[in-house]
Amino acid sequence: MRFYYISFFSLILLGVIYAVGTGLLVWFGSWLRKQWKWAWIVMVPLFLLLYAAPVAEEFWIAWNFGQLCRKDAGIFIIKTVEVEGFYDATMRSGYENIERGGYRFMEHPSRDRTKVEHVERINSEWKVTILDHPTARYHFGMDSGRDIGHKLGKQESRVTDSQTGEAIGEYRVYIREAPWYFIGLDRPNMGCDGPEGGPHTKHENSFLIYRDILKPVNLSRAEEK
Repeated sequence: MRFYYISFFSLILLGVIYAVGTGLLVWFGSWLRKQWKWAWIVMVPLFLLLYAAPVAEEFWIAWNFGQLCRKDAGIFIIKTVEVEGFYDATMRSGYENIERGGYRFMEHPSRDRTKVEHVERINSEWKVTILDHPTARYHFGMDSGRDIGHKLGKQESRVTDSQTGEAIGEYRVYIREAPWYFIGLDRPNMGCDGPEGGPHTKHENSFLIYRDILKPVNLSRAEEK
Protein backbone atom coordinates (compact mmCIF):
# COMPACT_ATOMS: atom_id res chain seq x y z
CA MET A 1 0.00 0.00 0.00
CA ARG A 2 1.07 3.57 -0.65
CA PHE A 3 -0.56 5.85 1.91
CA TYR A 4 -0.88 9.60 1.44
CA TYR A 5 1.20 12.18 3.29
CA ILE A 6 0.42 12.58 7.01
CA SER A 7 -1.13 15.89 8.03
CA PHE A 8 -1.43 17.03 11.66
CA PHE A 9 -4.72 18.76 10.91
CA SER A 10 -6.07 15.61 9.25
CA LEU A 11 -5.30 13.62 12.38
CA ILE A 12 -7.16 16.21 14.46
CA LEU A 13 -10.18 15.94 12.15
CA LEU A 14 -10.20 12.14 12.40
CA GLY A 15 -9.75 12.36 16.16
CA VAL A 16 -12.79 14.65 16.47
CA ILE A 17 -14.87 12.34 14.26
CA TYR A 18 -13.95 9.28 16.30
CA ALA A 19 -14.43 11.02 19.65
CA VAL A 20 -17.82 12.49 18.80
CA GLY A 21 -18.97 9.31 17.08
CA THR A 22 -17.86 7.12 19.97
CA GLY A 23 -19.66 9.36 22.45
CA LEU A 24 -22.89 9.26 20.48
CA LEU A 25 -22.75 5.49 20.03
CA VAL A 26 -22.03 4.91 23.73
CA TRP A 27 -25.03 7.05 24.64
CA PHE A 28 -27.21 5.27 22.09
CA GLY A 29 -25.98 1.85 23.22
CA SER A 30 -26.71 2.64 26.86
CA TRP A 31 -30.22 3.71 26.01
CA LEU A 32 -30.81 0.72 23.71
CA ARG A 33 -29.58 -1.75 26.32
CA LYS A 34 -32.29 -0.62 28.71
CA GLN A 35 -34.85 -1.46 26.07
CA TRP A 36 -33.28 -4.66 24.72
CA LYS A 37 -30.69 -6.94 26.35
CA TRP A 38 -29.27 -7.98 22.95
CA ALA A 39 -28.32 -4.40 22.08
CA TRP A 40 -24.68 -5.39 21.41
CA ILE A 41 -25.84 -7.20 18.24
CA VAL A 42 -26.61 -3.77 16.80
CA MET A 43 -23.86 -1.77 18.50
CA VAL A 44 -20.85 -3.86 17.44
CA PRO A 45 -21.45 -3.32 13.67
CA LEU A 46 -22.10 0.39 14.30
CA PHE A 47 -18.79 0.80 16.12
CA LEU A 48 -16.95 -1.08 13.38
CA LEU A 49 -18.58 1.14 10.78
CA LEU A 50 -17.66 4.29 12.70
CA TYR A 51 -13.96 3.37 12.89
CA ALA A 52 -13.64 1.98 9.37
CA ALA A 53 -15.74 4.34 7.26
CA PRO A 54 -13.64 7.55 7.59
CA VAL A 55 -10.44 5.81 6.42
CA ALA A 56 -11.94 3.23 4.04
CA GLU A 57 -11.38 5.48 1.03
CA GLU A 58 -7.70 5.94 1.91
CA PHE A 59 -7.16 2.20 2.24
CA TRP A 60 -8.84 1.61 -1.13
CA ILE A 61 -6.76 4.26 -2.89
CA ALA A 62 -3.52 3.21 -1.17
CA TRP A 63 -4.02 -0.46 -2.07
CA ASN A 64 -4.81 0.14 -5.74
CA PHE A 65 -2.08 2.78 -6.11
CA GLY A 66 0.46 0.43 -4.57
CA GLN A 67 -0.52 -2.38 -6.92
CA LEU A 68 -0.18 -0.13 -9.97
CA CYS A 69 3.22 1.13 -8.84
CA ARG A 70 4.49 -2.37 -8.16
CA LYS A 71 3.19 -4.07 -11.29
CA ASP A 72 2.91 -1.50 -14.07
CA ALA A 73 4.91 1.68 -13.38
CA GLY A 74 8.33 2.40 -14.85
CA ILE A 75 10.27 2.18 -18.10
CA PHE A 76 9.53 -0.67 -20.48
CA ILE A 77 11.69 -0.95 -23.62
CA ILE A 78 11.02 -3.78 -26.05
CA LYS A 79 13.78 -2.84 -28.47
CA THR A 80 15.97 0.02 -29.66
CA VAL A 81 16.32 1.01 -33.31
CA GLU A 82 18.55 3.24 -35.39
CA VAL A 83 16.64 5.92 -37.27
CA GLU A 84 17.30 8.98 -39.37
CA GLY A 85 14.35 10.75 -37.76
CA PHE A 86 10.91 10.25 -36.27
CA TYR A 87 7.51 11.85 -35.82
CA ASP A 88 7.10 13.76 -32.55
CA ALA A 89 3.44 14.37 -31.77
CA THR A 90 4.23 16.34 -28.61
CA MET A 91 5.97 19.45 -29.95
CA ARG A 92 6.31 21.74 -32.95
CA SER A 93 10.08 22.12 -32.88
CA GLY A 94 12.43 19.40 -34.11
CA TYR A 95 15.26 21.82 -34.70
CA GLU A 96 17.09 21.03 -31.47
CA ASN A 97 16.86 17.29 -32.09
CA ILE A 98 18.48 17.82 -35.46
CA GLU A 99 21.16 20.21 -34.22
CA ARG A 100 22.03 18.45 -30.98
CA GLY A 101 20.36 15.07 -31.15
CA GLY A 102 21.99 13.97 -34.39
CA TYR A 103 18.83 13.14 -36.33
CA ARG A 104 18.74 13.92 -40.03
CA PHE A 105 15.10 14.99 -40.02
CA MET A 106 12.16 15.47 -37.68
CA GLU A 107 8.42 15.52 -38.23
CA HIS A 108 5.81 17.18 -36.05
CA PRO A 109 2.28 18.59 -36.28
CA SER A 110 1.80 21.92 -37.99
CA ARG A 111 0.66 24.90 -35.94
CA ASP A 112 -3.03 24.16 -36.59
CA ARG A 113 -2.39 20.40 -36.29
CA THR A 114 -4.05 19.72 -39.65
CA LYS A 115 -0.79 18.92 -41.45
CA VAL A 116 2.66 17.56 -40.72
CA GLU A 117 5.90 19.52 -40.99
CA HIS A 118 8.94 17.59 -42.19
CA VAL A 119 12.06 19.48 -41.02
CA GLU A 120 15.57 19.00 -42.38
CA ARG A 121 18.77 21.01 -42.43
CA ILE A 122 20.35 21.03 -45.87
CA ASN A 123 23.58 22.94 -46.53
CA SER A 124 23.19 24.80 -43.22
CA GLU A 125 19.69 25.94 -44.19
CA TRP A 126 16.42 24.79 -42.71
CA LYS A 127 13.94 23.20 -45.06
CA VAL A 128 10.35 22.59 -44.00
CA THR A 129 8.09 20.44 -46.15
CA ILE A 130 4.35 20.28 -45.50
CA LEU A 131 2.89 16.76 -45.58
CA ASP A 132 -0.58 15.30 -45.18
CA HIS A 133 0.67 12.45 -43.04
CA PRO A 134 3.89 11.50 -41.22
CA THR A 135 6.40 9.56 -43.31
CA ALA A 136 8.56 8.49 -40.37
CA ARG A 137 8.00 4.92 -39.25
CA TYR A 138 8.41 5.60 -35.55
CA HIS A 139 6.14 7.97 -33.63
CA PHE A 140 6.67 9.50 -30.22
CA GLY A 141 3.59 10.49 -28.20
CA MET A 142 2.69 11.50 -24.68
CA ASP A 143 -0.45 11.31 -22.55
CA SER A 144 -0.25 14.09 -19.98
CA GLY A 145 -2.78 12.43 -17.70
CA ARG A 146 -6.09 10.59 -17.54
CA ASP A 147 -8.31 9.19 -14.80
CA ILE A 148 -8.21 5.42 -14.38
CA GLY A 149 -10.19 5.10 -11.15
CA HIS A 150 -11.33 6.93 -8.04
CA LYS A 151 -8.59 9.51 -7.33
CA LEU A 152 -6.13 7.56 -9.49
CA GLY A 153 -4.50 8.79 -12.68
CA LYS A 154 -1.93 7.73 -15.24
CA GLN A 155 0.64 9.59 -17.33
CA GLU A 156 2.72 7.96 -20.01
CA SER A 157 4.90 8.49 -23.04
CA ARG A 158 5.55 5.93 -25.73
CA VAL A 159 7.30 5.18 -29.00
CA THR A 160 5.12 3.37 -31.54
CA ASP A 161 6.01 1.50 -34.70
CA SER A 162 3.47 2.86 -37.19
CA GLN A 163 3.86 -0.18 -39.44
CA THR A 164 2.80 -2.66 -36.78
CA GLY A 165 0.86 -0.32 -34.49
CA GLU A 166 2.75 -1.70 -31.50
CA ALA A 167 4.55 0.26 -28.83
CA ILE A 168 8.27 -0.56 -28.65
CA GLY A 169 8.83 1.42 -25.48
CA GLU A 170 6.79 3.13 -22.77
CA TYR A 171 7.31 5.19 -19.63
CA ARG A 172 4.40 4.97 -17.16
CA VAL A 173 3.70 7.12 -14.12
CA TYR A 174 0.78 6.59 -11.75
CA ILE A 175 -0.67 9.35 -9.61
CA ARG A 176 -2.98 9.36 -6.61
CA GLU A 177 -4.87 12.18 -4.93
CA ALA A 178 -5.43 12.97 -1.26
CA PRO A 179 -8.17 11.26 0.79
CA TRP A 180 -11.27 13.25 1.64
CA TYR A 181 -10.18 14.08 5.19
CA PHE A 182 -6.78 15.53 4.25
CA ILE A 183 -6.30 19.10 5.45
CA GLY A 184 -3.19 21.10 4.51
CA LEU A 185 -1.93 24.22 2.81
CA ASP A 186 -1.79 22.22 -0.41
CA ARG A 187 -3.13 18.90 -1.70
CA PRO A 188 -0.25 17.68 -3.88
CA ASN A 189 -0.68 14.54 -5.94
CA MET A 190 1.56 11.59 -5.13
CA GLY A 191 3.22 9.77 -8.01
CA CYS A 192 5.37 6.74 -8.71
CA ASP A 193 7.33 5.59 -11.76
CA GLY A 194 8.52 2.25 -10.48
CA PRO A 195 7.96 -0.52 -7.93
CA GLU A 196 9.91 1.38 -5.27
CA GLY A 197 7.25 4.11 -5.27
CA GLY A 198 7.98 7.66 -4.23
CA PRO A 199 7.87 10.74 -6.41
CA HIS A 200 8.61 10.18 -10.06
CA THR A 201 12.16 11.51 -10.01
CA LYS A 202 13.95 8.18 -10.32
CA HIS A 203 14.45 8.52 -14.07
CA GLU A 204 15.58 11.92 -15.28
CA ASN A 205 13.75 13.14 -18.39
CA SER A 206 12.12 9.74 -18.78
CA PHE A 207 9.04 11.22 -20.43
CA LEU A 208 11.39 11.79 -23.40
CA ILE A 209 11.74 8.04 -23.70
CA TYR A 210 12.59 8.25 -27.40
CA ARG A 211 16.14 9.16 -26.33
CA ASP A 212 16.56 5.63 -25.02
CA ILE A 213 14.89 3.93 -27.98
CA LEU A 214 15.44 5.87 -31.20
CA LYS A 215 19.17 6.11 -31.84
CA PRO A 216 20.29 8.51 -34.62
CA VAL A 217 21.91 6.75 -37.55
CA ASN A 218 25.45 7.92 -38.19
CA LEU A 219 25.24 10.04 -41.35
CA SER A 220 28.22 8.34 -42.93
CA ARG A 221 26.62 4.95 -42.44
CA ALA A 222 23.38 6.24 -43.91
CA GLU A 223 25.24 7.48 -47.02
CA GLU A 224 27.00 4.12 -47.45
CA LYS A 225 23.65 2.37 -47.47
